[in-house]
Amino acid sequence: MARVLIIDGGLPRALEGRSLLGEGIDAHLVRDAEGPLARADADVFDLLVLCGMPAEQQAEIASAFHAHRRWRLVPVLYVSDPATPGLAIPGTFRPEIDGIARGHRTSAAVERKMRELAREGISDAVAVAAGPFELDPVRLRLAGPGGEIDLTEREAEVLSMLLARANRTVPAAEIIERGWGLEVDERSLQILRRHVSNIRRKLAEKGAAKAVRTVRGTGYRFEVRAG
Repeated sequence: MARVLIIDGGLPRALEGRSLLGEGIDAHLVRDAEGPLARADADVFDLLVLCGMPAEQQAEIASAFHAHRRWRLVPVLYVSDPATPGLAIPGTFRPEIDGIARGHRTSAAVERKMRELAREGISDAVAVAAGPFELDPVRLRLAGPGGEIDLTEREAEVLSMLLARANRTVPAAEIIERGWGLEVDERSLQILRRHVSNIRRKLAEKGAAKAVRTVRGTGYRFEVRAG
């Protein structure tokens, strides 16, 4: 069940707490961000909803949560008051992961958008960082000195294992067996080589062509010192 943190600036204190929003959403309702921010390192949700406040305040709160690495993976739903003219877009809005809705917290449009954005398991995802590189396993992106690289799901899985043990060799068999749950044979090895080749091509476009090294007869190594 997806866990959703809803911060509603207009919420009466008596309504704070936990409730179920339809099938599959465990909603935690609070009036302000102080408590959740104090527990942000340990308590991560699958979706953050900000409503009952101006766009400037929404941006401040989102930025405070983004200061915690795992929270940067969590999508944010910015809810604007339907009585407010125009649509203010907070500076922290990320179009590839976040959402914007107009309405009140309990409106059908807002609840529909929550169900659309709340993906169970995001709270368990962890960004993997090594040197100047950081892998976002939710948006499937690798950030580095040369910019961001879009990845496929399998490419992200390979990089997650390599970055977690940067500058050390990760056996190809371990990537295939433990990472993918497949049997090691010529076909799976060929698939892995193809994914590594695609990763190298994308890294080369950002000036990091030598980041992924092949250790002949063993596996691969991600060199964070490579340029």
